[in-house]
Amino acid sequence: MSVVLRTIQIVVLIIGFGRYSCFGDEPNVFRRPALLEASQAHKQKAIFYARTGQLDEALSNSQEAVKVAPFSATAYYILAEIYAKRGQVEECITSLKRAQELGFRDVTFLKRDPDLASVRKHPEFANLIAEASRPFERPKPKPAQLKLGVALIGPENAAWDESTNLLRTAYDWKGPNKTLAIIREHGEVGRKLWKWNSEKTAAGNYGDLYDNCDRDHSNLKYAQFPQIYRIEYQPELGEDIPHGLQNRILHGGVVIGNSSTAMAGGPYWRSNARLAYVQKHSIGVLAQQYFQNHLYVYPEHMDHDPGHNGKSFGFGDVYPANTPYVLVSQGSSYSDQPFLDALACMLAAFRPEVKKLLTENAWIAPTLQQIFRSNYIAVEKPDDYLTYRAHPSVFDGTLIDPMKLIEATHAMTIETIPPLARIRVEKQEQAVVGSDYFESSEHGEDLFDTPCAIARIGRSMQYRRRMSVSARESVDMNKKPMRFAWVVLRGDESLITIEPLDKAASRAELTVAWHPRRKISASSDLESNRVDIGVFAHNGTDWSAPAFITWHFLDNEEREYDEHQRIRSVSYHGGTDIGNYADPLIQTPKTWKDTYRYANDGRLIGWTRTRDIETGKAAEEFTPEGGLVIETDDKGRPLAARSVHYVAQLGRKATPSLVQLPGDEIWRYTYAGPEDLIGKIASREKVTP
Repeated sequence: MSVVLRTIQIVVLIIGFGRYSCFGDEPNVFRRPALLEASQAHKQKAIFYARTGQLDEALSNSQEAVKVAPFSATAYYILAEIYAKRGQVEECITSLKRAQELGFRDVTFLKRDPDLASVRKHPEFANLIAEASRPFERPKPKPAQLKLGVALIGPENAAWDESTNLLRTAYDWKGPNKTLAIIREHGEVGRKLWKWNSEKTAAGNYGDLYDNCDRDHSNLKYAQFPQIYRIEYQPELGEDIPHGLQNRILHGGVVIGNSSTAMAGGPYWRSNARLAYVQKHSIGVLAQQYFQNHLYVYPEHMDHDPGHNGKSFGFGDVYPANTPYVLVSQGSSYSDQPFLDALACMLAAFRPEVKKLLTENAWIAPTLQQIFRSNYIAVEKPDDYLTYRAHPSVFDGTLIDPMKLIEATHAMTIETIPPLARIRVEKQEQAVVGSDYFESSEHGEDLFDTPCAIARIGRSMQYRRRMSVSARESVDMNKKPMRFAWVVLRGDESLITIEPLDKAASRAELTVAWHPRRKISASSDLESNRVDIGVFAHNGTDWSAPAFITWHFLDNEEREYDEHQRIRSVSYHGGTDIGNYADPLIQTPKTWKDTYRYANDGRLIGWTRTRDIETGKAAEEFTPEGGLVIETDDKGRPLAARSVHYVAQLGRKATPSLVQLPGDEIWRYTYAGPEDLIGKIASREKVTP
C-alpha cells in the first residue's frame, strides 16, 4: 500500500474516531484503536525498508511504530525482527520479551521466522519459545454497573484486543430499568405495546442499549423508552469517546445506535457508511456488529441525491457497495430519527421467548433488517420483497410505518424466525494490475468479502466478469431445509446472467458485463454506477434478510468495446484534468487514453497510450502484458520492452494522481516469421538492464 494513501486513510480514521494527541506510555484504552492504526503506517514502511536492505530507515520506522503504540505486541515484534537483521541480538531479545508480555503467542512463526535466524542460538531463545507456548489471558471488560437509564463506560469497563483492534464492553444486567414503563407517548403504537406488555406477550426494551456517536447531536428520544439504557462515557474521556463511524467498540448487549455526522468537506467528503465501505477493517467491524446484535443508523448526507458531479447539488448514488449491516437514512442531520424510533419500538414488540432466542443466537440485527425491509412502505405487495423496492442502499424515513413494523415483529414466533443468508466466493476471474487495469497496488478489484456482502470494483478491461458464489453456509434457526433466490436488484438484466448450480440454487455462477452509469429504476431520477445482486434464503415460511453481491464501475472512465466485446479504448479522467466524480479512496485519478490493437486472429497485440487526449500527442506503445516498448524492428514490432509500475503521488491537487514509473526488468522478443506484420512471439527473454 502506498504511503500517501495509507496516511490519508489513517487521517480519515482519526477524524472519525477522536483526537490523536499524545504518545503516553499507557494511552487511554479508548485511544488505542486510532493509535494502532497510526502505528501501522510506520510498521509498513519498516517492513518495506527491511526488504530492500535499508536497515537504518527500517529501524527508525519500527521505533516510531513502538513510540506511537507502546501497547502493541506486533510493533515490538517487528522491531525485534529489524534488530535481528542488524545483528543487534540483545536488543532483539528484549523486544521479543516485551512482545510476549503484550500477548504475542505465535510459536510456529517464532520458530520459522527467517528474520530471527541470528538470535535462535541465544540462550534466552528457548525460554521465549516456552513462553509462547503458554496461553495468554486477554484483558476482559469489567461489567459496568447500570444506573437508572444509563450504562456508564470508562477505561476500567472496557478491554482492547489487538487482534481485532476493537474495544469490548460488558454490563451487569441487574439494573433498575426492568420495572419501568415499556413506552411513553407514541399514540396508537404506544397503546399497542402497553397492551401486549400487560399481556406479557411483548418483551419490552430491558436488555437493550442505545449508543449515540454524535455527542448528543441527534439523540433517540430515550425518555420515551424508559427501559432502554443509553451508553454514556465518563466525562474525563473528553474527545476520546467514539464520534462518527462507530467502528471501534462491540458492546455487551442488544444495541441500536446512530451518528448523525459526516465528513462534510474536503476531497474525501463522505457519509459514515461510505467511509466503512472503503476500509476493510471498518466493513469487517460492521459485519461483526451485525452478528452481535448491533444495528446502527447513518445519514447519507450527500452520497445519495439526484444529480451528477454536484450539479443540482447531487452526485447520484456514490456508494460503492450495498450491505445489510447498517441502515442509511435519506438526508442529513436528524434524518436518522424515525429509524431509531422504529427500531426501539420493534425491539420492544418482540415476544419474550423470540427475543431471548434471537439475542442468545446473535440473530437480532438480521431479523430487524428482514422485518424492516419487508414492511417498508415502498414494498406494496409480498413479491416486491425480492425487488429493488425493499433493498435500496438508502431508505426514506417518510416511508416508515411504525404500526406495521411492530405488528410484524410481534407476530413473529420461534417457528417463523427467518433464516440467515450467508455467501462466499468459490471462484472468480482475477484481473492483473499493469495489464488488465492500472492502479496502485492497494486498489485491487476486491473491495471486500464478508459473510453477507461481497463487493467488487470493475477495473478490468474484460467486458464480462464471472464468479461462482455459494450460499451453502446459510443457516435456519429451526434447521428447516432452504431454497434460494438470486435476484438482480440494480443493473441492466440483459447484461447480467445468473446460473444456479444445484436444485436448491444454493450455488450460482454469475456473469456481470461492464455497466455505464444508469438510472437505478425507470421511475427514479437517481443514477448509479453499481450493480446489486441480492441473495435470499427461504425456509418454507419466509425469506431471509438479503446478502449482497455488488459490482461498482468507475464513472471517471469512458470505455468503448467493439462488436466482439473486446476493449477498443478507455479514456481516464481526473488526474491532470477534471472528470466525473469517482471516490478517491477506491481509485487513483489519472489522465490518458489507451487505444487497443488486435491481430486478425483476435489476439491482443498491445495498446497505444496518449497523454494529451485532445491532441493525441505524446504517445507510448505497450506490449500485451503491459511492458513499455523501448525498441522496435522495421515492421514496428516490439524487440524490447521495459516493465512499468504505478504509484499514487501527491501533486498540486488535494488528492493523489496515478503516476507511471519505469520498472527494473527488460524483456527482449523474437518472432516466428517475418512475413507476418504482427508476428507471433516465439520467445520472451528477461535481460538485465
